[in-house]
Amino acid sequence: MKNQTWLVAKNIYRSRVKGVGFWALVLSPFLLGAIYLIIGLVISSGANQSPKMAVVDNPALTQILSKNDTLKADIRNESSLDDAKKDLSSGKIDGFLTEDNGAYTIVTDNKSSVKFDQSSFQTALTQVNISKTAQRLNLSAADVQDLLSPAKFTMKTQTSSGQKSTGDGQTGANIAIGSIASILIFTLMMMYVGIIGQEIGNEKSSRIMETLLAATSSNVQYYGKIIGVILLLATQLGIYVLGFGIAYPFIKNLDQIKAIGAMLSGITFGFGIYLVAMSLIGILGYLILASIVASLVNEQAQVQQATQPIAFLAMIGYIGGIAGSTVPGNIVLKVLSFIPFISPTLMTSRLAIQYSTTTEAWIALGLQLLATLAIAKAGEKIYARNVLSYSDEKIMSQLFKGLTGRNSKKKTTDRLVSENGEKKNPWRRNSPLRLALVIIIILIILAYRFIFK
Repeated sequence: MKNQTWLVAKNIYRSRVKGVGFWALVLSPFLLGAIYLIIGLVISSGANQSPKMAVVDNPALTQILSKNDTLKADIRNESSLDDAKKDLSSGKIDGFLTEDNGAYTIVTDNKSSVKFDQSSFQTALTQVNISKTAQRLNLSAADVQDLLSPAKFTMKTQTSSGQKSTGDGQTGANIAIGSIASILIFTLMMMYVGIIGQEIGNEKSSRIMETLLAATSSNVQYYGKIIGVILLLATQLGIYVLGFGIAYPFIKNLDQIKAIGAMLSGITFGFGIYLVAMSLIGILGYLILASIVASLVNEQAQVQQATQPIAFLAMIGYIGGIAGSTVPGNIVLKVLSFIPFISPTLMTSRLAIQYSTTTEAWIALGLQLLATLAIAKAGEKIYARNVLSYSDEKIMSQLFKGLTGRNSKKKTTDRLVSENGEKKNPWRRNSPLRLALVIIIILIILAYRFIFK
């Protein structure tokens, strides 16, 4: 049976890897990253050019500003306002500065390709005014320095892990990490839920499933498809890691990469392990759910309808993960972060911003693992029962009736296949696995019916 399972997995893996769609999916982030870097380089190349500034009839101010390295501009004096306007119109300068009783005005041309740093000029001109005021009040340079010295101030936040993060910058970085983690997990989930749904839908719509189950059992097909899709996910992530490793020596000095590195510097090794584990277990759980509901479809066109409630369930954690980055103290989000199939995105986000303890995070991971194992075991019987069933009823109605044990009132062409060729009931009335699956599916249906409709 193991050899047959791996054979199915390899078949799924090879057919997808050889397809153009998989490589378009894998390479699209590289293309987007390349476009982003090219745009960044073009913008930075323009930003590195020094703008040309003319100070109108004020040699003393020209001398002071030209010695200020923070302005990053070529500054010269212009004898009259009319000459400055002519030079600006002809493109010889990018702007000119005028003074009127301590009020300064910079005039620029909208056609100029370079811009002045307004905050730098405002700071420099403020210092000029302070110097003039100090001279009028007979203040020494030391007195001026004491007046301008900022107060020593440090802001620290006590986190649940006992560590301390400083300032709004670190808070913003943690929020960004939490949001990115939620988006990453949600995106990968939806990608591969669609893939496994398409695989099962294709086989049912082409009626090839009867031939496959004549040679193998339903469990072989069930687990083989899941393993094959997991291998595709591992391949995609491996390509990303390899590609980043190759490109890093060439892009490590870019400002964008340095900013990302500074943002990720606060991530610990333990959080990295948790992120990988929760992502894989969460995606595996959603693949199993997708396999179950996809076994109910009659044709390929119904796959999207069948997997839509799963997408809505994942979206609860996705939206909660982003919202939790800004309002992490919300009690509803805290409770939801422990619920399986919502916790992969929501708890990961809360842990990233250090609002949940490591113990809470691993408890959520354990609950997600138990729910995944329970769904996987219960899914064997559901898959075996429905993979050869072709019904005209709505997919959600079929699923709910199958879970509750109610017989369908409509006539169907259900055929249950067992190893000895006899029909049998794959469900036991009081099975705890069945009860767990009923609760989870009811949550999906309620979210689909009342929240997202």
